[in-house]
Amino acid sequence: MGDAMVPGRCVACQMPMQNSTSGFRRFVCSHCEPLIHHREAVRCKRCALALGPRLQAFGWTHCRHCKPMVEHGAQAPLECVVCSDYLAPVDQWIALLKYGNNHGMARFLGHWLGTRVLKLGMDLPDVLVPVPVSPDKLRQRGYNQAALIARHLGRHINRPVTTDWLIKTQELGAQATLGREDRLQNLHGAFRATRRIPGNIRIGLVDDVITTGATIQSCAAALRKAGAESIVTMAVCRTPE
Repeated sequence: MGDAMVPGRCVACQMPMQNSTSGFRRFVCSHCEPLIHHREAVRCKRCALALGPRLQAFGWTHCRHCKPMVEHGAQAPLECVVCSDYLAPVDQWIALLKYGNNHGMARFLGHWLGTRVLKLGMDLPDVLVPVPVSPDKLRQRGYNQAALIARHLGRHINRPVTTDWLIKTQELGAQATLGREDRLQNLHGAFRATRRIPGNIRIGLVDDVITTGATIQSCAAALRKAGAESIVTMAVCRTPE
């Protein structure tokens, strides 16, 4: 397992920078730091989809997909936190970790997500549970990128990480060509909790990217079936609509 992030180089532009041991300056140069500290969009509380100004003007707190489910009392994650939309250069950072074996990038992304969580002043989870990959995918890739991010997020917010409370029972093939409803149907029953979860434990469900929310909804359903009552989903980025 490699740690491919080059010491002393900005993760965004790869230009050399002065060594620093504090904050984001360990990872990005002063020129690229605004990419991280940009003005964050107002987002759906349930799936983190950015809300346009028209929805905000009408006082919406949830997107058009989540609003009907919230109004009908659907059991689902009530909170969702992300750092950014899934756009350049963040998509490249995710790819370096997910496909490039760049474990150093997980330190940066976990730190970024932890900083975002603390800045919001939200109730912190008691334990972090990364979205699992199937055994076949884990053998093929050698690691679970969500678990790597969760590990560094946990260090930043001082919370434990468990990788054996939730498992993926089957590999379903590519989801990229499927729409929102088809993804939900495709993922039905794909995840299973391995133990009974006390209702007083707050779960932080961690992933790298939220695309439509189908994966985290399926994971949350499995955790709720096992007894979880409080779940907050956390991801580095959210695919815009």
